[in-house]
Amino acid sequence: MPEITGHIVTPEGLIEGSIQFGEAIESLTELTQIDDRIILPGIIDCHIHGGGGGDVMDGVDGIRALARTHAQFGLTGFLATTVTADDASIEQVLEAAQVVMQSRGQSEARCLGVHLEGPYLSEGKLGAQPPLTRRVDAAKVRPWFETGVVRVMTYAPEQDPDGILPSLAEEFDVRLQIGHSGCDYHHACQLLEHGTGVTHLFNAMTGVHHRNPGVAQAALLAAEYSEIICDGVHVTEPSFQLAREHVPQLYSVTDSTSAAGMPDGEYQLGTHRVFKHDDVVCLSDGTLAGSAATAAVTVRTLRQFGLDWLEIAAMTSMRPASWIGLASQGSIAVGSAADFVTFRNEALESVWIDGQLVFEV
Repeated sequence: MPEITGHIVTPEGLIEGSIQFGEAIESLTELTQIDDRIILPGIIDCHIHGGGGGDVMDGVDGIRALARTHAQFGLTGFLATTVTADDASIEQVLEAAQVVMQSRGQSEARCLGVHLEGPYLSEGKLGAQPPLTRRVDAAKVRPWFETGVVRVMTYAPEQDPDGILPSLAEEFDVRLQIGHSGCDYHHACQLLEHGTGVTHLFNAMTGVHHRNPGVAQAALLAAEYSEIICDGVHVTEPSFQLAREHVPQLYSVTDSTSAAGMPDGEYQLGTHRVFKHDDVVCLSDGTLAGSAATAAVTVRTLRQFGLDWLEIAAMTSMRPASWIGLASQGSIAVGSAADFVTFRNEALESVWIDGQLVFEV
């Protein structure tokens, strides 16, 4: 039976020992002499648009390019994330995700479902989203949710004046998140207190203001779960530390685009052209347009922000798995999927999915 040794990051803390595994973890054994490596649970990204030149909106080929590319940087599971688009394009992504979920390639991270970012976003907070937003239409949303593929949906509550989405999402076990929104502070608090999450905290939302509180302040005071982009660009360390202190289940995402893992140049994000330069991705007017970050960049940023390995495992794996209800992923424990990543001297060393080595330095 395969075995790997090192400093194992478990929900109970750090264990010096070995993992015995097949497709699942069979046992954990404590040892006195071990390899000098850190073993983290496989990294899960609930908000990722592309990588390796592929965009989720391209369908099967785009999602597979994402899965192959990001697996080389420590990603083991992800939600294929859309942009605001017409109905036909969204439905194409749902169909493509089903194909990829049913036939994971050996070198690919596993597609866990879809995160619908939009199409019900605020016109005033689109950021790099295409201008195709609209009001919530239950007759459109219900068939999307009925596919069973949608795990998360980001929306602006002001685009849902009749309050349709919360009950519909609950019916189909879809996690709602507030994002790309200028929602009223009190309305946001009400939704968050009833279990709604937050999309890329501080970005594309009304910010922290002492006389005019908005979504960001509501998130800091009322959210249980929230995404935050940990690339060192979208959120400064002081803002990150503020979120870390106030949001109990803060978790990391990359919001990565097709430019990830690629040289500087021009790429696609939905219908937009975006430009990568020095690991920053922008529209032609300089607006941030997702990122070029990877799981390895997230880990490096979190280490620079002073987090220990246990909290990094919580932010990159345990909490996102909990948020989307993954019972057998997100932690190193007997019976869990043998998805883990190893680091040596602070650098990524290897990536394992279903007990198979998919990347090694």
